[in-house]
Amino acid sequence: MFGQRGRRWARVALAAVAGGALALGVAGPAAADEPATGIAKSTGGSVKLMLNGKAQSVSGLALKIDGKLVPAFCIDYHTSVAIDGRYNEGTWSESEVKNLGKVQWVLTHGYPNADPAKLLAAAGATLPEKADAKKLLYFGTQTAVWHFSDGIELGNWANNGKDLLGQRQYEVVQKVRNYLVNSATDQPEPRAELKVDPATATATVGEKAGPFTVTGPAGDITLAVTGGTAVDVDGKAITTTTNGGTFWLTGTEAGKAEVTLSAKGSVSFGRVFLSAKGKNKHQKLILGGSTDETVTAKAGASFTAAPTTPASPTPTATASPSPSTTVSPSATPTTPGESPAPSTSPASNGGALPLTGSPIATAITIGVLLLAAGAATVLVMRRRKVRFTA
Repeated sequence: MFGQRGRRWARVALAAVAGGALALGVAGPAAADEPATGIAKSTGGSVKLMLNGKAQSVSGLALKIDGKLVPAFCIDYHTSVAIDGRYNEGTWSESEVKNLGKVQWVLTHGYPNADPAKLLAAAGATLPEKADAKKLLYFGTQTAVWHFSDGIELGNWANNGKDLLGQRQYEVVQKVRNYLVNSATDQPEPRAELKVDPATATATVGEKAGPFTVTGPAGDITLAVTGGTAVDVDGKAITTTTNGGTFWLTGTEAGKAEVTLSAKGSVSFGRVFLSAKGKNKHQKLILGGSTDETVTAKAGASFTAAPTTPASPTPTATASPSPSTTVSPSATPTTPGESPAPSTSPASNGGALPLTGSPIATAITIGVLLLAAGAATVLVMRRRKVRFTA
């Protein structure tokens, strides 16, 4: 139906290439088929909702891929869908549909990927008795998708004779839609193949090797580790990650650790499908569910023993030198009748050596004579009355 024989040979060839890449130490992606194809189908169960102020009948959609019906959603409100028409897998950029990052969040947390009871509880909605939960959750998710892809708004229920969905069921659709719209954040585009980068990393025992970055299908990606442990940025052990996620490897002893990543659904929710007759010819679709095919990838890390810290040398006891005893010079006894020797210690008033003994008497005598001579000179000058003229 979809070229199964050709795709089988493609799997074999790509698996061989991936195995060779891993042997060369390169992160080998999981074997990926050529772009998937599907047939658009209506799942029935149409309802009438107020969309942009008008009562509109809408129905559920799915894509038949490899014989399996996978829920799908419209991301091109103003274009008609090609029921029973062929669709080819494309990329977000090819679709030229806006806000697909937020649409991806809606699909991850909406129908059919979220647990129905948890989704209803998060939305604050109560399912009416005998109501079809899958149908209400589907349209709650679809109207949230339209908000981001086409700017289409779900209006309030009104008793206007337009055969709208029953009020209590309508409120469930509206609450689920509001929860998904108000909580959405941008998510990365899912990939058909599973990759991990880098293929190898190194670290010492007790440290983290990595980080390893994962790209692949949407949903949980399982981590199976031998010879070590996969941890998150905080060092907490983990067993799963998601598209765009990161992890590290740790080891308790020198050697190697290997991690095998696996994901279900190489064709996963969030992948876009475009009409085989031209991407703008018919309505563009996005998968809400995933196929069951499993894809894998591997990476590893090498751990070396932590360097040994040399022991600090034991300090050698060193004998402290005994304090030297300063012997003060003993006073020289003076012989009676001898004059003491003059002191040679610096004076405390500036360092001049003081005069002691007979030189002092000589100085005093000279001073007295000089004063007498000066006084006599003054007396003579007064008596002569010397007159000075200019």
